[in-house]
Amino acid sequence: MSLPIPSGYALQEVWHPQFCSVSDFSTLDRIQECLKKKKIYLMGDSTLRQWIYYLTEKVETLKLFDRHSAGPFKSHVALDLERSTFIQWKRHGNPFVSRKLFSVKDGNYITNEIDRLAGDKDTVIAITLGQHFRPFPMDLFVRRLLNIRRAIHRLLLRSPETRVIIRTENTREMDTDMERLGDVNGYPQNLAVMDIFQGLNVGFIDAWDMNIAYGIYDVHPPDHVIWNQIIMFLTYIC
Repeated sequence: MSLPIPSGYALQEVWHPQFCSVSDFSTLDRIQECLKKKKIYLMGDSTLRQWIYYLTEKVETLKLFDRHSAGPFKSHVALDLERSTFIQWKRHGNPFVSRKLFSVKDGNYITNEIDRLAGDKDTVIAITLGQHFRPFPMDLFVRRLLNIRRAIHRLLLRSPETRVIIRTENTREMDTDMERLGDVNGYPQNLAVMDIFQGLNVGFIDAWDMNIAYGIYDVHPPDHVIWNQIIMFLTYIC
């Protein structure tokens, strides 16, 4: 189905989507039960890395594993050994624009990462990209999306029970370099994401509309927005 515009509304820091009813994850037990035996692969930029940080703070049994790498853009792994939960965040491939140093050896293209996964009913993939593509021509972003779509199609052919979630990019600060990084470039990218992944058996989390509804123009939104994104994610996979 196509996403309605707008895709929902925010009331008292709670997101209410128009197209589905979210599940109740107000207790730690419900979250742990949902994550039990799951292998979750978060692929994208630092806005998706916020999920693994938030989950390790929210779920006390979920611990970050020290990969002995340096910098914020290293691969992150969180484990709950008692419940066999595995969560990994890995940055997407170039272009990746940052003022902080990162190792090029630790990154890979999302297409390659998806092709390496066998997939099963307990495997979940969440994908976000767009912020680092804003300074570059639109055709580069579209080609990347098409390659990812083909990789998801191959994954669902060999393992149709695998869950794939597409999370759109966030709105950005108003005082940023608007010509290169502003939302005037991000909005057509957002439309391209929703158009290109139509027809695939994937779930959508409309982070763009969520940021607008909350009145937040921050590429890294606060915790209550991140939590509502995660509630949507948990609703899809459980």
